[in-house]
Amino acid sequence: MQYRAAIGGGLVVSGVLLGVLQVLQYLQFPAAATTLLFNTVPFILVSAAIVFTGVTIVRDDAYGEYATLIISWSVGSAVAFVAVFTLITGISQQAGLTLLFGAADAGTAGGLAGLLIGLYDAQSRQTLATVERSAEKLKGLNKYGKVLNESSNVESVSALCIEVLEFVLDSDGAVFVHGDGDSWRVVDTTLPDVDTDGALGRAAREASDREKLQTLTDGEGFDGIRNGEPGSTLAVPISYGADTVVLFAVYYDLAEPDTENVDLFEILAAHAATALSSVDTAARQADEPEPL
Repeated sequence: MQYRAAIGGGLVVSGVLLGVLQVLQYLQFPAAATTLLFNTVPFILVSAAIVFTGVTIVRDDAYGEYATLIISWSVGSAVAFVAVFTLITGISQQAGLTLLFGAADAGTAGGLAGLLIGLYDAQSRQTLATVERSAEKLKGLNKYGKVLNESSNVESVSALCIEVLEFVLDSDGAVFVHGDGDSWRVVDTTLPDVDTDGALGRAAREASDREKLQTLTDGEGFDGIRNGEPGSTLAVPISYGADTVVLFAVYYDLAEPDTENVDLFEILAAHAATALSSVDTAARQADEPEPL
């Protein structure tokens, strides 16, 4: 990962040099317009593609972990193409400069082919890693879901939800509030300076008016929960008897929550809703007078 800038920069330099070689080749061996169109221009475009790939690797953090893999594919493919070209032209009577430019063409084509394979390989590994992470998070959620169903009160449900958000869903902070739509109390929080009389209260009221178990990613007071810091805030309202609880999750490094985050957040909310329903039912039964 630490070599990403060097690898991307190397690709940019290589692409520029290969493009210059193509121009020199055309100037050294002037030919008809068709040769320029079908021989020189395509290889200049290939060189430009290599430069673009290098810039992308430098600028896109997604390729940081796989930069070495991508360049390995590119170098290996370029060497293979040049080796095949050398074997084919080993007994050729062509001039040395012609063979040099031919080897450059072969290396350029091979380098781009390797880059394409490397990028595909990197994306495949990224997809697999994402699926594995999602599976691990879902597995953790299901384990906590069983524990949530054993909760005896709203405080224990809140504590477990906060724990799941922090340690399973990798949130940077979480809040669990309980109220009747007008007044709210903070049951648990890992965020500093949150107050139901301020942004948190406004956000809770807005969320409670929305459809239950549906995630909100923006609304009044959401930025205030993060104290104006960049990032994103998720909220989901959950029924609790005649009242409502709202679960908030804060991500400072996530500008826009993706589908995976929202889906897992709603799965947690569904587990919490089941647990709260059981808690409410048990409380109602405890309040009922015993039959004479």
